[in-house]
Amino acid sequence: MEDPMPFGTALHDRVRDEHPDLDHLVRVATRSGTRIRRRRHAIATAVTASGVAAVAIGVAMLGGSDLRSGGEPDVAVQPTAPASHPVDQPPRTRAERAHARALRALQDAPVYVDSPDWRCDQPLDEKFICTHGAASVVVVWRPAETWADYQDPAKAGPETFISDVHGQFFATVNAGPDTTHAQVVEVGEALIWAE
Repeated sequence: MEDPMPFGTALHDRVRDEHPDLDHLVRVATRSGTRIRRRRHAIATAVTASGVAAVAIGVAMLGGSDLRSGGEPDVAVQPTAPASHPVDQPPRTRAERAHARALRALQDAPVYVDSPDWRCDQPLDEKFICTHGAASVVVVWRPAETWADYQDPAKAGPETFISDVHGQFFATVNAGPDTTHAQVVEVGEALIWAE
C-alpha cells in the first residue's frame, strides 16, 4: 500500500533529527505576547483618555451659562464683548449665546456669523470655518479694493457668496463638503460687521 501523503513522510524524515529549543521558543513567545499586551493596553488607555476629554469638551461647550448655587455665572462662561457692544447679563437663549460668541469674535475679526444654528471657529489669519451638522463653510474677509475682482464667477466660483463692502473689507463664503448653496447663502446673510 502506497503512502497517500508522500510529502508528509518526506517531511518527517527530514525533521526526525531536529530538536527545537523549547525554552528559547517559550521565552520569545512570552516576550512578544507581553509587548503586544502592553501596546494594546497603551492604545486602550489613550483612546479612553481622548474619549473622556472629548466628552468633557462637549459638555463644556454645550453647558452654556451654568448658574452655581450662589446665583453667579461661572467665570469661564461670562460673555465678553467690545466696548461698543456691552453685554449686561449672561445670555440665556441659544440665539443670545450665539450672538455673544459673535461679539467676542469681533475682537479678532471685522466680520463674524450671527446664527444660532452655525458654530464658528475662532478666526485664523483672515478666515474662519463655520459648521452645522455635516455642512461647513469657510468665511474669508478680503480687502475692499479687491471686491470688483470677485464679481467674476471665474475668480470667486459659481457657488460663492460675496458680501457688500463694509468699511475696509468684504467677505466671501465658500461651501465645504456636504454643503448646499442655500446654506452658503444662509451664512452669508448672517454676517455681522464690526463698526
